[in-house]
Amino acid sequence: MKKNTKTEQSKQNHAIYEDIVVSTNTLIWRTDTEGRFTFLNPAWEKYGYTVDEMLSRPFSEFQISEAAAHYVNAFRNCLIGEQIIGHETTYYSKKGDEVYLAINMIPLYDSSGAIAGTQGTAFDITERKHADELLQYISAKDELTGLYNLHTFISMTEQQIKSAHREKMQMLIIYAGVDDMQKVNEEYGQEAGDQLMIDIANILRKTFREADVFARTGGDEFVISTLVTSEDIEAMIMERLNITIEEYNSDNDGSIQLSMSFGTAFYDPENPVAIDDVLSTADDRMHDNKNLKKS
Repeated sequence: MKKNTKTEQSKQNHAIYEDIVVSTNTLIWRTDTEGRFTFLNPAWEKYGYTVDEMLSRPFSEFQISEAAAHYVNAFRNCLIGEQIIGHETTYYSKKGDEVYLAINMIPLYDSSGAIAGTQGTAFDITERKHADELLQYISAKDELTGLYNLHTFISMTEQQIKSAHREKMQMLIIYAGVDDMQKVNEEYGQEAGDQLMIDIANILRKTFREADVFARTGGDEFVISTLVTSEDIEAMIMERLNITIEEYNSDNDGSIQLSMSFGTAFYDPENPVAIDDVLSTADDRMHDNKNLKKS
């Protein structure tokens, strides 16, 4: 039997490589030094564009400006010889769906050894990103009410403090606790108690602005932070909150009647203190009010 020549073996290898490039789900491409696509494998077409529609156009043309800017920076680094590994970016399908990609990119050299463009592979990580976002959302939220947990509340309140300094405003912290929660659970059951927590979360959403931050700190206690122009606003806010609770009780027609105790404290940018101290003060005042009702 006649052995394959080197030329025949090379043709077979080329056919194998071509078959792999055509059949793989991995996104493969080449560009010129201007960033315009000179080659795309068929895997790109699963996002709605045909290869012909994308050829001779830069990848940045299919991205939002922020993602494009980061990609272009990575592309320029590649043109000076750097290998780009695991660069995460986004790309919009023809239908407008956001696709998350992890890109590996290396310089493409011509026969003289000069860089003639780039070539690389990209992997669709959209499902992983969505899973990460869901996990982040779950870890930031109280499962029952959908409000933030205390850890996230503190993080977001620290951002509010920056706004307070910048806009010369004060931040009002309100701690809220349900009165006689144990009695509610004993008389009406745990399910009714859980529903009350959900109802309180909705009362807070109804009372406060979208820019305000509120959280369930655990059990039957909640905390709110809101930026105000002066301490005089506190009375108006508390009145509005109490009116919303009264409306809730009126709508309940003799079922569970919600009673809450409150404690407040201010963060003043002119006299800054640790946010933990402000929270502690408001919390202590809330518990003092609870104890007064019991005495």
